[in-house]
Amino acid sequence: MRIFAATAETRARPHANGFTLVELMVVLAIMALAATAVVLTIPGEERSVRSEADRLAARLAAARDVAVIEGRSVAVHFAPSGYGFERRVSGEWQPLPGRAFEQRSWPGDVRFVAANGQGAARILFDRVGTSPTPQAVVLTGGDAREIVRVSATGEVSRGK
Repeated sequence: MRIFAATAETRARPHANGFTLVELMVVLAIMALAATAVVLTIPGEERSVRSEADRLAARLAAARDVAVIEGRSVAVHFAPSGYGFERRVSGEWQPLPGRAFEQRSWPGDVRFVAANGQGAARILFDRVGTSPTPQAVVLTGGDAREIVRVSATGEVSRGK
């Protein structure tokens, strides 16, 4: 009983153990593309600050609109931890209802600085939409810096 007999045909052909150089290069190219996609989807500090400034500007404009529609004063109070909305009802300040006006904390990489240099600020919109307390709110994170301004006429603008 013959278990194995080496022939000239089997001796001339080496066993294929391992990968070819072309196979390794293809795998490296695929890994590089995947790594590039991951790096490009990670939000940077600048993008995070910009999106938070956009969100804040939209919420401030909505608060101004609520003040005009309801005919009541609406206030936005800012602190280093976050910001929230209130409206004046029967002489008292109450939280402004609605999901869009819930208390919001600043994201971990975004810091708030009042333009007046203080740690807190308050913007008020009266019932006709003007603001007796025009201010600028500065959001920073790393090298990124965005400013959200509320003018005396109640106009909300955003810029650097």
